[in-house]
Amino acid sequence: MKTKFLTLAAILLFGYGVQAGCTVTTDCGTFNFPNATSVSVSQSNNNGQAIAIIRDQNRKVLKRLRGECANNISTSCEGSGGDWDICDIFPYFPNCN
Repeated sequence: MKTKFLTLAAILLFGYGVQAGCTVTTDCGTFNFPNATSVSVSQSNNNGQAIAIIRDQNRKVLKRLRGECANNISTSCEGSGGDWDICDIFPYFPNCN
């Protein structure tokens, strides 16, 4: 029993270690999304006002930006986990949606 518990604990800690995090930088600041493994930005224009919507790998909206903040956007994601996510194995793990 002790071995099974330690194995499960090691798997969970490994999952936390390989989680990626993404950063979005704009003219208005830097936004961090530690639970995102990837982000996408869609930009549009509504009555002359720039709009940007930032979504995660599940298409969940993380942030909406308007005006000057919706221009000059760069993204970066870090982590060695690739497409692997602990939520794929344990869907009821905390922070899994």
